[in-house]
Amino acid sequence: MCFLFESLCADLLLVVLTLLFVLYRFSTSTYGYWAERQVPFVPPVPLFGNSLTTALGIHPLVTKQKMNYEFFGNNRYGGTYAFRRPTFFIKDPELVEQVLIKDFSTFYNRGLKVDTKLDPLSNHLVNLEDSRWKNLRNKLTPAFSSSKMKIIHEQLLECSDQLVECLSVYEQTGQPFDTKAIMAKFTVFVIGSIAFGLSLSTLTDPECEFCKMGDKMFKPTFKGRLRFALRSQFPTLMRLFNWKGLSKETENFFFNLVKSTVDYREKNNIQRNDFLQILMELRKQDQQNNGKDDMKFDEELMTANAFVFFLAGYDTTATTISFMLFELAQNSEIQEQAYNEIQEKIKKYNGVPTYEAVKEMTFLDKVLSETLRRYPPASAIVRQARSPYQVPDSSLVLPKGSMVYIPIYSLQHDPKYYTDPEKFDPSRFDDESRIVKGTYLPFGDGPRICIGQRLAKVEVKVAVIKILMRYKISVNDKTIRPLKYHPKTLFLTPIGGLWLNLTRRI
Repeated sequence: MCFLFESLCADLLLVVLTLLFVLYRFSTSTYGYWAERQVPFVPPVPLFGNSLTTALGIHPLVTKQKMNYEFFGNNRYGGTYAFRRPTFFIKDPELVEQVLIKDFSTFYNRGLKVDTKLDPLSNHLVNLEDSRWKNLRNKLTPAFSSSKMKIIHEQLLECSDQLVECLSVYEQTGQPFDTKAIMAKFTVFVIGSIAFGLSLSTLTDPECEFCKMGDKMFKPTFKGRLRFALRSQFPTLMRLFNWKGLSKETENFFFNLVKSTVDYREKNNIQRNDFLQILMELRKQDQQNNGKDDMKFDEELMTANAFVFFLAGYDTTATTISFMLFELAQNSEIQEQAYNEIQEKIKKYNGVPTYEAVKEMTFLDKVLSETLRRYPPASAIVRQARSPYQVPDSSLVLPKGSMVYIPIYSLQHDPKYYTDPEKFDPSRFDDESRIVKGTYLPFGDGPRICIGQRLAKVEVKVAVIKILMRYKISVNDKTIRPLKYHPKTLFLTPIGGLWLNLTRRI
């Protein structure tokens, strides 16, 4: 009996060791890729490649990115491994420009393999590829034109007035406020108005369903990081086990929201100047054309693109407003210069920060540009080669399907391009011709630059203008300085939050 037990244990051990060996060989089978091509590379860890510390939530994404960036020294590029996948890491600004602009036809796909049947909300502009992306981009571009921004500006002023009133509670009680928490409510309020034509109670109602949905989507969890890793690196597994990238709750929320709003408008013959109305018009045009385009603009596509409007406009915009207020709060001279410019420019517009008045606020624009340099909304750009690509001034040829990584955060914090990069200095943008092309990419660059960048900038500026017109702001001691970033979030998130004090000006 003892002999049988020992034999069984030995067999079991052999099976386990064999499986571990197979897993090891599988996980490391691609790790000779860069050495074979004589490209300098960061030594990978089995299975995780160069993603171990970020996958485990030990390092923030930007910290690991800077480590890789510095590892390559004076090299124009290098090789990394996102788990098993070889990734071409670019440091040279000229090569960045080449990929994003001059050779855009080779690199306009992001390489995000999504299953729209499994995840219908993934069928949106950010994820689409090839002609489907190009066609939808052309259709949606008018939604972000100057004329549309003028109309939206009026709505932003109204939303910002309510934001200022919401903040009055903190000024009256002398309590500090968590900028990210308040600005997240504000951006949801704005999205509800300009995207869905809804008047939400996000600034006053802690139980607002929209805010709860946003918090759930961006709350850092192990499950969320696992979903992100599997979706980007092992999409076949997602399909095999029917694992969705988004929860069913999120999916149902947005499908029900869009369907009920569209049905109500059509039933009552209501038209509004908002993003959803534009999507409804595109669906109507598609129906009239009998779906002759290479994509059917149905309810699913409409909902997915309404969803990405929320996704793109929620966390990143709230974070940018928060960082801009934080820098103004800890740089009182810059704050007063911005305030004085606001007061000067609104004089000829009856004291109102109109669309025209805001366009004249050049110093405030520099403050925003510097905020976006120090705290970019996205830390990197990822592209996939649609065909073999000869890297300029080298013998290296990237095969079709190669992934390319552009480190926005590291380029924008490189002392080679920005003297004393950790210093907040809006004067860097006094002469924008001094900015080295390919080193300032807060919204990307080239034809696939963020379609909503103009809206994001206007929203941030109007919110900050309205706050400065009424309050002086200063940093509260609850803010941990110097800032340290949460290691488990996708976007820059200061540990402990950004807490500010308010003092009434008028």
